[in-house]
Amino acid sequence: MADNVILPGTGESVATDDIAGAQYQRMKVSDGLADSTTHMRVRTSHPLFGDGGAVVRQSPADIWSVGFADTGSSLLASEFTQRRLGTGMGVTQGSSNLLVTTGTTANSEFLARSTTSFRGSLTARHKTVLSQRIANQNFVAMLADRIGEGLSCTINSATSITVTKTAHGFTANNVGQFMFVGAISGANGVPGRYAIASIPSVDTINFTVAGWPASGSCTVDLFGWNYIRTLYSGTTATNASVDAQRRGWNSGDTTATINTTASPGHVMQTYADGRNINWADTLVASGTTPTVTTRASRIENIPDDDIELYFYLWSFNGSTAPASTTTWTVGFVAVEDNCNVPTYLAGVRPLGTQAALPVVQATAGPTQPVSGTVTATVANATIAAGTAAIGDVGQQYRANATGAASGTHLVSAATTNATIVKGSPGRVIGWSLANTNAAWRYVKLHNQTTTPTAGTGVVRTIAIPPNNVNTFNIEGGIAFATGIGLTTVTGAADADNAAVGLNDIVGDVFFA
Repeated sequence: MADNVILPGTGESVATDDIAGAQYQRMKVSDGLADSTTHMRVRTSHPLFGDGGAVVRQSPADIWSVGFADTGSSLLASEFTQRRLGTGMGVTQGSSNLLVTTGTTANSEFLARSTTSFRGSLTARHKTVLSQRIANQNFVAMLADRIGEGLSCTINSATSITVTKTAHGFTANNVGQFMFVGAISGANGVPGRYAIASIPSVDTINFTVAGWPASGSCTVDLFGWNYIRTLYSGTTATNASVDAQRRGWNSGDTTATINTTASPGHVMQTYADGRNINWADTLVASGTTPTVTTRASRIENIPDDDIELYFYLWSFNGSTAPASTTTWTVGFVAVEDNCNVPTYLAGVRPLGTQAALPVVQATAGPTQPVSGTVTATVANATIAAGTAAIGDVGQQYRANATGAASGTHLVSAATTNATIVKGSPGRVIGWSLANTNAAWRYVKLHNQTTTPTAGTGVVRTIAIPPNNVNTFNIEGGIAFATGIGLTTVTGAADADNAAVGLNDIVGDVFFA
């Protein structure tokens, strides 16, 4: 049966496909937009730079990991492609490590890059052990974009080279921007980061270099117009230089303190979320608690979210031959490609993983260190009497563990009843005292810690009416700077020392 059928009653043809003797109608899907060439347009432009929809990535994150598990000489894991292995250098794999030996040839280099690219928010990790740190040796682990590989290079002079790349896309506006020149083959060129000097044509780029031969030709790779880089150089095992670059411009190296590149080495972790980059590291040995320490950060000149970055491993000797060979042991390389979805809380956008917003933990957790000014609630604690409590709200007597006032009970004997109520500084909070005599009776208060003498050192007087009660309290209390003592007498004068009778005065004095 042929394709297409005639619509009954109209004579018009309907588009169909004949499949196993049955007709299936063809359908056109349209987004309703005027477009003469496309019925359904799928937009994949970047959400920040185009009018299309946002890129949707998988969750959980995609993790690319290389463990160098195979064993053999001249062997490199298939996840990497080797771009250059210079004179005197060697590459092997053993004991789940990549081993790069530097040799002692000036300007010799080993360069390899991942066959997979990454973009946007990511976490990169690599383990490094260096058998020594000496002058004129450099070791780089970095994420960088790839500009061109195996490109023809003409050496104009010791300070100028011309690299040919068809339709390279750079213009005079890019003059002064930097990128890396490496994988140099066919001449004793110096690997390094060089500036664009001029753009002679759409297919050529001139670079300003240093220390190259006076003339000649070779092939080179161009990479790292954008990059995130960790560099191990110099003689200090606890240093690394970190840097990032966006479209040819960087902010300059930062010397970061790390654990050590000496055996057993360290793991460097690089966090990039499109807004900032943080470098952190940890010792290789296992531990009972996390030991990752932030070492450096960068919030400017960061590669754009839509730049495809490759992982590069690069070892190159200086223009002066190093004194001896070094073995670079790379235990593993991993890149975790994350979905960069910022969360906004009350209009606040955090700076990233190393400057995150605080989160309240509802369940019990381990004790966390706290620094800075802290306001704390102390429960079931004892604060010494007389100690200033800044920010107290309401009345609290701190004379004992319960925070309540204390009291002394009085049933008078036929004496002056000289008593030490409190043998240290305190406060009289109040009293409730009854007089069973037909005449006035008096309780005298003394500010001292030794047994008081009636008629001497009186600071307060409590007068109790005949056959009556004197009850009084004061919220803040009456201060006694030395101690609290009392005596009982029959006269109102401070000097009176006449004893009261048995059971004349009955009651309590309250203090703190």
